[in-house]
Amino acid sequence: MAVCAAAPRHSPSLPPHPNPRSTRNHCCPTLTACLTLNASQQGGLLQIYPEGHNAVANIEPLFDRLLVFWSDRRNPHEVKPAYATRYAITVWYFDAKERTEAKEKHRLATGQKGLQVPVTQNRT
Repeated sequence: MAVCAAAPRHSPSLPPHPNPRSTRNHCCPTLTACLTLNASQQGGLLQIYPEGHNAVANIEPLFDRLLVFWSDRRNPHEVKPAYATRYAITVWYFDAKERTEAKEKHRLATGQKGLQVPVTQNRT
């Protein structure tokens, strides 16, 4: 799954969380890749709290920086407030089992039942 996002200036920070937060309708991805599309000296710091360590990784959102990290429970992370608009592309990787589980969760959450067959009109 991929998201292209513009974080507006004065955007609030996201509290520490694994990806995705429990409000989404899919399970946790294994990897997150994030490419920053503009230089920003105006906040938007990513902080990663590695499980089992008393350290915090502080990562500045620099132009053309590609960051790939385990984004499940092993690395809760948060994004600090941005004071200028910040653009990024984020991609979450799901393995086959996670993808199947995510699709089933989505199907159940949206009330879809059984197999969906597209309906087409006959042309005469």
